[in-house]
Amino acid sequence: MLAENLYQELELWYPVLRLREAGATPVIVGTTAGELYASKIGYPVVAEVAVADVTPDHFDAVIVPGGFAPEYLRRNPAMVELVRASIEQDKPVAAICHAGWLLATAEVIKDRRVTSVATIKDDVRHAGGTWLDQPVVTDGRLLTAQLPNDLPDFMIGVLKLLAEAEAVPRPPLPEYPPSPAGYRQPAVLKNRAAGPGSANYRGYAELG
Repeated sequence: MLAENLYQELELWYPVLRLREAGATPVIVGTTAGELYASKIGYPVVAEVAVADVTPDHFDAVIVPGGFAPEYLRRNPAMVELVRASIEQDKPVAAICHAGWLLATAEVIKDRRVTSVATIKDDVRHAGGTWLDQPVVTDGRLLTAQLPNDLPDFMIGVLKLLAEAEAVPRPPLPEYPPSPAGYRQPAVLKNRAAGPGSANYRGYAELG
């Protein structure tokens, strides 16, 4: 599960908890291990491992939540490469809502049937995808969905792809504590300059 600030809380936590319930081991991947991220409404999540420390070989599938997190994810070359390499290795990749932005940047949807939230359908089409106005679309091992209401069918598709995945040994991940799902206090999104005198800013979250 790829995580960044302004993620849609249902689109991250519903899959994580559903996978835990099914006996799978979801791993929350962020820019930095231990970094806190705030959802669109301030729900916190903590990255369990850093994207620089993993490859597609560590995982059976990659899930990308929506919200505005994909706008941050697509700026991170390591996140883009993880998705691109996973598609190239024919691993399951599941993306919902605005996650189509990351797929477009990774250049993995040309001539493929996909869906997304309708507001980014032009971005998907410009990246070469065949956009379909359907709640959930499967094209090979690429699974896409439109909205939080579609999460039950989305996760049925994810679990089906995982059940079909080849069981092979995975390299060990760095040790990490699983991110708690409990909400005790909001995560507040703030901004800081990218460097001295820079006009560019990067969001970061702190517990309020």
